[in-house]
Amino acid sequence: MTFTTLAFLSRKPGMTPEEFRNYYSGSHLPWYRELVGSLFSVRHTQHYIHRTEASPNNDTTQRNPSTPATIFLGSQAEFDYDVVATLEYKDKAAFEALCEFVQQPDIAAEIAADEERFLDRSQTRMVLVGEKIEMNL
Repeated sequence: MTFTTLAFLSRKPGMTPEEFRNYYSGSHLPWYRELVGSLFSVRHTQHYIHRTEASPNNDTTQRNPSTPATIFLGSQAEFDYDVVATLEYKDKAAFEALCEFVQQPDIAAEIAADEERFLDRSQTRMVLVGEKIEMNL
């Protein structure tokens, strides 16, 4: 059974959603995958929040004053992050091995230095996913 987490990531101030996406997908992830090698998740899926240009009718936030999320239910403040990344690992032991590796002081410093280029690290959140039910109706 896989061990799955969701990471909620926000771009650093002054960076556009496109710049964030390009750096995260095009630079950070390939670099990180090489750094951690076989410890990388077996599946890494990115779900980017759809953002549009602000109009007078848009509710905006300080983080996203000109690029509000397309909200169907809820508020802008509840969707102020930029991507939800689903990280699936073979099992809990694989996740724990990755955690042990990336928490080594020299490795953690390398990761933090790269994340400072594109992430507002103070806004990063991660949660363990429980039971997964798929329905095809």
